[in-house]
Formats: sequence, structure tokens, C-alpha cells
Amino acid sequence: MSKVAFIRRLAIGLVATLSVLTAVSGSANAAAPLTFADIYNPAKVTTIDFTLPAESVASLNNNDTLKTYVPGSVTLTSGTKTSGAQDIEVRLKGSTSLQKLDWSPSFKIKFKKGASGLGYLGMRRMTLNAMTQDGSKLHEFGAYALFNAMGVQASKTGWARVYVNGKDKGMFVNVETPDETFMARRFKDITQHIYEGSGSDFTTGSDQGDNKTWPFLVDYGWKVTPNKFDLKNLIVHSNQYNSTWYSGLQSLTDRTSLIKFLAVENFLGHWDGYSGPLKNNYFVRSNTQGKFTFIPWGVDQTFGENRATPVVGDTFEMPLMSEKSDHPWAKEMFRGRIYVQCIKDKACKTAYLQALKSVSAKATSMKLTDKLSAAAKLIDPWLQVQYGSSLEAKKILSDIRIEQNQAILFVPKMQAKVRELLKQNGIK
Repeated sequence: MSKVAFIRRLAIGLVATLSVLTAVSGSANAAAPLTFADIYNPAKVTTIDFTLPAESVASLNNNDTLKTYVPGSVTLTSGTKTSGAQDIEVRLKGSTSLQKLDWSPSFKIKFKKGASGLGYLGMRRMTLNAMTQDGSKLHEFGAYALFNAMGVQASKTGWARVYVNGKDKGMFVNVETPDETFMARRFKDITQHIYEGSGSDFTTGSDQGDNKTWPFLVDYGWKVTPNKFDLKNLIVHSNQYNSTWYSGLQSLTDRTSLIKFLAVENFLGHWDGYSGPLKNNYFVRSNTQGKFTFIPWGVDQTFGENRATPVVGDTFEMPLMSEKSDHPWAKEMFRGRIYVQCIKDKACKTAYLQALKSVSAKATSMKLTDKLSAAAKLIDPWLQVQYGSSLEAKKILSDIRIEQNQAILFVPKMQAKVRELLKQNGIK
């Protein structure tokens, strides 16, 4: 490690916690093993050190190969606890946020399988997001916390300071990857398929192709069940708009969870999610009976995030209930098909409104605004070290704090909108 890199890491320890300082300065104390709970503890910051050979570095800086997995190792440290060096494969991730390794990329990690057939701490994969499209650095933490509080199966998050061959890459949010081990931790039944929805809706014909063919990729289950028959059943039902549509949804989905999923997406203003105009960033998991559960993903575009303008603290607000919606770069686009049918169906609409009421109440009972404020306080000293003390850095940090305050104020704003919508629909 270079002298500059060492000094930067030591400084982080001084402004953060004594436990981090101990880990960075190489304490002589015996290191205890990390746990899953340590890594996804939102009250701590984990240090993640990548060691990558020159060939891997070159590949991750090549536009043609930066999304191809390459070999390396990683060490995770939290206080005096450490993973030790773990063999991995790593690639960069993102679409509009995709960047080369030398810049500020997000990472996907695959751990080497152990004797159990699983990876480190039972994890196959890990996702590290650089939060380049989140001016507040809080959205993913807060959004997944609300989904989980509502009983929607969603990722856990933790904070991470990432280094690549000793070079500080800054603050990241470590998001639990919704893969087969994620499903095994959360569901008692057997997972048949995990489908990735990326700009995808349940339209006729969207079940075509194999596991690597759009619009629905199959992230898991193709080896055992190499077809999309379960998905086709859901698609067929989604296009049968009749008096039994809502009751029939019960046999094809975890309907209660689905309605909560839609309500949380809309409370958060997740215009880049399924019920938004882009029908993007979500997973659907089927069990062996062909019953689906919706799982959120890519929630950085929440809490009023407006990516279309460089104006600090401005917002984009998606309607809580509408068949069409703008998004920051376009006007009047149809929203997710199942969501639209739900708000057109009397029984489903009522269930959705009741779920919105519950989400609004949960945001209060879980003290979501306090959690966002505490997270902002936790990561602030690390961000100060990351950006430095120049005039430009001070402006960046000031902008981040403005965006954080905007995200915190977004919660009571949406609670007021929910109250008004409930009043309009005669729900007390």
C-alpha cells in the first residue's frame, strides 16, 4: 500500500470510530471473524479492500470487458473483525451509471464456492453501489429499510469504504444481492425461478426466449426448470381484465406482499421501479407452485430524486395513483400493467389505499426520518475525508447535505399526500 493511501485510511479512522482506526493501523489484537450481521449493520462502516492483478485491472478499465467477471481477492474489516482474504470474481455494474475502474464504479462480486457449495458467510454474491445517481447518499439505505419494515422481502444494506489495490474509491452502500441464497434466507418454500425485470412488463409474448433473452432474464432456476411456463401464467392472467382478476391474483402471487410492494414504491416516489413509468428495477421470484413474489431493486431514484436537472435539492414527484406518469426525461408514459389494473379494480384499489395508509404509519413508527438523519451523521466524516477540504470539496459536501435534508423532508410531504388521497377516496 502506498504511503498516501495509508495516510488517507488512517485519517478516516480518526474521524470515524476507534474500531476502524484499530483495523486500519494493524492492531496486534487477534482478529475475530466477521458475521453476516456485521457486514449489513447500517450503524457501522465496513472497510472493503480489493486486491486485483494487473490483467483484471486492465479488463475493468476496458469498455468492452468491464462487465465481465475477472479474478481477484477481497478482505472485509469491521472493527477488529475480519474476513481474511477471500477469492472472488468481480465485475463492474450499472447502465447509465456504468463507469470504468479508474473512475467511480459500482461492483458486483462472486465469492468462491466453499465445501458447502456456498460462498463467504453463505453468500454467493455481493453488490457495492457507488451512489453516483443519489445526491444524498441515503436513498438505498432508507428505501430498503422501509420495504423491510413493511414486511416486503427486500435487501439489507450496510456502509462500506472501498479500496482497490490501496486506492481509496470512497463511500459505497453494500446492498444484499437478491440471488438464490437471499431467497433461501427469506422463504421456507423452494425457489423455482428468479426473473430480473429491467424495463420489462407483463405483456403478451414477454415470456419468450431462454434464460439470457430479454425482456425477462432468468437469474436462477434455468438448469432445473429450463422454461418460463410460470412466467407465462402470470402474464396471461395479467392481461385478463375481468371481475375475477383480483381474486385470481391470489393464486399466482403473494398478493398481500404485492400490494405492499406497490404501496411502498409509490410512497417513496420510485419512478425507476415497476409501478413507475419505466417498469424497471425489480425481481420476481416464483416457487415450485408457480406463485410469485415481487422484490424491489435499484431504489436510488427515490425520495424525490430528480436526475434530469443539476439543481441541488429539487424534486421529481410521481403521482401516488395514476395510470400514466411523467419521469424526469419524458412525459405521460403508462405505468406497470399490474399496478394500473390494480388501481382500476375496486377491491385492489381499496387494498392499495389501505396499504398506503399502513406505509405512511410505518414511516412514523419506525422513525424513518430519524434513521435518515442518523445515517447522514454516520457517513458525514467519511465523506469529509473522501472529498477533502478544498473549496470545491466544501461545495460538494454542502450539496450532499442539502440533498439529504430534501430526502428527510420528503417523508412528511408524502404522508400529507397520502392523507389527502385517503380523504378523497373516503378512507379514514
